[in-house]
Amino acid sequence: MLLSALLGALGSVSVMAQTNVYSLNAVGYINVTLSPGFNIVSCPLLCTDPTGAQDNTLSNLFVNTNGQYKGWQVYGWNGNYINDSGTRGGWADGGNQTINPGQAIWMQNPSNITTTVTFVGTVPTGPLTNVLSPGYNLIGSIVPASGDIVTNSIMNFTNAFKHDAVYAYNPLTTNYLDYSAAGNPVNWNADGDPILPSVGGGFWYFNATTANVTNYWVENYSVSNP
Repeated sequence: MLLSALLGALGSVSVMAQTNVYSLNAVGYINVTLSPGFNIVSCPLLCTDPTGAQDNTLSNLFVNTNGQYKGWQVYGWNGNYINDSGTRGGWADGGNQTINPGQAIWMQNPSNITTTVTFVGTVPTGPLTNVLSPGYNLIGSIVPASGDIVTNSIMNFTNAFKHDAVYAYNPLTTNYLDYSAAGNPVNWNADGDPILPSVGGGFWYFNATTANVTNYWVENYSVSNP
């Protein structure tokens, strides 16, 4: 079945960047723009290496065998930063950290030129659960989506805790747009609902619970029933 259904479904709720997402069947590709300086990047596709094995590692998504990413810095997050850097012929620490759907990383583009990277892979179907640990989480959508993460029918993030926060970084202004949750039931501040800025982008999510409670962002997409 054609995954044009995905494009139509997501487009109808303004969560798909129509100009840089193309899909056929369950396989598709996205183009992610990396501005000079820092960018938050995610990969909402299940990708494979040349042998066909699933591989969402840095070295497979950002192939650096010829030094294409020489001087670039990468920072993953697992409660602490995990750093890797591009060299003349690879990644200094092996490029082993993952960028699985739902995860995000910081990437520093050291040049003054905007770079576009293309990810090719299978669109996840679900329900799809993103685990949000107490404290800070560096995340993106598990599916190729952008826009209001609360009101659309696929991202549908409606179970925030009071005092949770979203920090969306804009690489063009180098500033954050922040959203904080308040009230009971939870609603968001005067800036409105949190926004995922772009397909293949991401944000910081702060789980503010003081009871060491894990939260879950559950997205739901099916090719046959979007």
